[in-house]
Amino acid sequence: MSLSRAILLSLIFAFLTSLTVLSYTVQVSYPSNVLLGQNFNISFSLVSNLINSTNFQYMTPGTKLVNVSGKTAYEGFGSYWLIDRINVTDSSQIMITFDGNVVGGFSNVPGIVLYGSNFTLSNMDGQIGNYEILVGWYGILFLDKLTGYNGVLYTLPSFSSGNYTVIFKNVNSSVCVYSITINSSIYMIKYNTGIPWRSVGYAGIRTDTDTILPLSFRVLSFIPSNYTVFVNGKEFRSGFSNGTTSLTLRLFSPTVLNISFPDYHVYRVIVISTSDNANIHEEFPFIQVILIAVTGMLIGLSIRKEIIKKQGRT
Repeated sequence: MSLSRAILLSLIFAFLTSLTVLSYTVQVSYPSNVLLGQNFNISFSLVSNLINSTNFQYMTPGTKLVNVSGKTAYEGFGSYWLIDRINVTDSSQIMITFDGNVVGGFSNVPGIVLYGSNFTLSNMDGQIGNYEILVGWYGILFLDKLTGYNGVLYTLPSFSSGNYTVIFKNVNSSVCVYSITINSSIYMIKYNTGIPWRSVGYAGIRTDTDTILPLSFRVLSFIPSNYTVFVNGKEFRSGFSNGTTSLTLRLFSPTVLNISFPDYHVYRVIVISTSDNANIHEEFPFIQVILIAVTGMLIGLSIRKEIIKKQGRT
């Protein structure tokens, strides 16, 4: 193998590795400003964006598309659904966020669903021989443990419009419905379904017989991993994050905070400026993007050089 070809293969490997890195991001939460010398909290997680679209991969055959003020809504006709395939094997929790509304009010039981990986895409839900979880917007939690749906919890908050987020956690290898957030109000659920975490293969919305208008739909996967936090270039703390990790800080001078997940080669930089009312903001990691661009350019030049060399031999 020629030296140039070896270099080319190395560059391709580096390029593909960089693309893989971009599928993971560091999600952070912090106050917009804080008084210097005052304690404040920063929370962070390593996440993978599984779904960020209202163009669902799969829907019950026969789902009706409805125009609502120029936007696409979905109408079902009994146990209908809109779902995407997901992989939760490496995650400790998933967060599903829906923004939109139930058009015209409830007629049945719409909500957020998780289906098992052997879900039959040509049938309605509540399938025999499959695992299914329905967090109903009417206020009921339904489970299908291979024998069809059964209501197990009747005290969930109801929802019809706005922002709705449900967090599912992996607790002892089972799916736990951990919390629900509706328009910034948080409701703790902590109900262990007993359904195997690894059985989950799809996530989405159950329309049932209702008309659902999704303005946005997102599924985030939280990845357990080692982390290291640097303060002004010096290691401040390291450990293992199994979802969301929080740190309490107290600073007296301008500070640069770097939250890194070395196993995935991703990080997030937070800058705290100097003032009595310190501003906190993030800086985008341009270096990763520049490396990808440079690597792509070098690959292109290497390929062109090989082509010219071969043409010269003919």
